[in-house]
Amino acid sequence: MKIDLALEWFLNPDHLPFIVGLKKGFFQREGIELNIIQPDEHYDGFEALKKGDIQMATNEPLHLIEQFDKSMLSLGSFFTTRGGVLLTENGLQKLKNGENIEISSPVSNKTTNTIGFELIKRYCEKSANIEVKESQVKFVATDFYHIKNIQKGFDGAWLFFYNFEGVEAKHNSLDLIYIDSTTADFPNFSALDIFINRDFYSENIEDVKKFVDVVKESIKFIKNNLSESMDLYFSYSEEERSSLGEDIVTETAKCFDDNFTSDHKKQIDVLNFFKDIKVTDLELNEFKEAFLK
Repeated sequence: MKIDLALEWFLNPDHLPFIVGLKKGFFQREGIELNIIQPDEHYDGFEALKKGDIQMATNEPLHLIEQFDKSMLSLGSFFTTRGGVLLTENGLQKLKNGENIEISSPVSNKTTNTIGFELIKRYCEKSANIEVKESQVKFVATDFYHIKNIQKGFDGAWLFFYNFEGVEAKHNSLDLIYIDSTTADFPNFSALDIFINRDFYSENIEDVKKFVDVVKESIKFIKNNLSESMDLYFSYSEEERSSLGEDIVTETAKCFDDNFTSDHKKQIDVLNFFKDIKVTDLELNEFKEAFLK
């Protein structure tokens, strides 16, 4: 069986379970021909999935709510890290002074901007005792290269993943503020789900189960064979090997869950958070339909 899997952005260590499954022959053993697609834009996978042009896609679980469609199911979060908004010390000082800041983002729209601002607002209230106005924060659509954008002069970036940008910031000796669920009051949604076309799932339940089992097997392999998994990543991706890249792979390996499940209860806090800040009116009964249980 052929499965086209669209990524949420360019190939990187977050996708290591799929790479390991391919390179070790785990997918092939189960009769699965996996084709990994790198999209041009962040939402390309969702659009193709809704149309039935592909079978699966990875993306952040917040987009399941933002882009909710009854044609999609979530197979669960195979990867979870710390994440949210990166803010420079200078950016924080600007906010304290009542000045405006600019935050780079790969996707700038009403929904994502509202969420990003809410995280900044909550952090500033909790940790800096300052009140931030929405007019002070401008989100600028750029790309996923958060650290480079900050180095170019942006006051921050949203949405960062600690296993990537946190490691990169340390390598560049950048002293940044990490606004995430550990420093501000919101549920963690910095993760990656595997999404599947509902019709394809209904017609291929047993093969989908095999796919999920292979991903879990690959994650266990990564945890037990980090050095070999790292070699497989650099070989497959053709990314130039570096100490930064190796550290990102090492940190990323800690983020995989070899027991992930499609369970709405694991993400209900995220739904309630988005409902509280009025970025969605999605009801629980609809939300539950996007999971297997």
